[in-house]
Amino acid sequence: MPIQSPQELLLHELHGIEDAESEASRALESQMDEVENSQLQKLLQRRLQQGERLLKEVQKNLEKLNGEGGGRENEAARGLIRDAQTLLQEVQSPEMKEAVLIAGVQKLEHYCIAVWGTVKAMAQEMGEQDLARTMQRALEEGYKLDEELTQLAESRINPAALEAGEEDEEEEDEDEDEKEEEEEEEGEEEAQQASQSRQPSKSSGSQALKSGGSQPSKSGGSKKKGAGGKDAKDGGSSDLKSRE
Repeated sequence: MPIQSPQELLLHELHGIEDAESEASRALESQMDEVENSQLQKLLQRRLQQGERLLKEVQKNLEKLNGEGGGRENEAARGLIRDAQTLLQEVQSPEMKEAVLIAGVQKLEHYCIAVWGTVKAMAQEMGEQDLARTMQRALEEGYKLDEELTQLAESRINPAALEAGEEDEEEEDEDEDEKEEEEEEEGEEEAQQASQSRQPSKSSGSQALKSGGSQPSKSGGSKKKGAGGKDAKDGGSSDLKSRE
């Protein structure tokens, strides 16, 4: 639908805030299970309460301005929420999850702060003072929440996440070293087995010489020669005698 007037533009922005707050509330409620830090839980719970109140006030102003229900989907806010949820699923350690969650909440909060400031300025120009005050309160709450999240992240959440990451890297290095040692040992064993399989056995070699050698047996050779020599002499004597 084309936007042809300042009021229609204001309604467009209010519908965007409505959708953003609805999606943010659903996302935060599902992400609360990932949080172990009690201070972070309190901050996120407070953001949920502020979002519920802001949503009601925005819907009230939409009715006042004759805004139609079932407004647009806020693709910008939904994209930020979707990106944070995807990253949360990829992170493993609880400490890292909390750091990622804070970053995701702050990204969305910064976007919301920009929109709230825009709507506040528009409401003031159009004489909608109630809406301007609503946006001013949202801005103050947003700035405060962002500051407290930053302090918590820098003082506790981020250092814990870095420490957990270093521990994971050390464990991975140890596992890799153990794996390399095992592979080296297996390689040495295989080399030894291959070397042993190529070398002939001493006992089998000696046995081959004894059983299949080319040198004739002394006893067998002398017996054969002796028998042959004796036969030759006897044969020769018989021939001489007969000729005489």
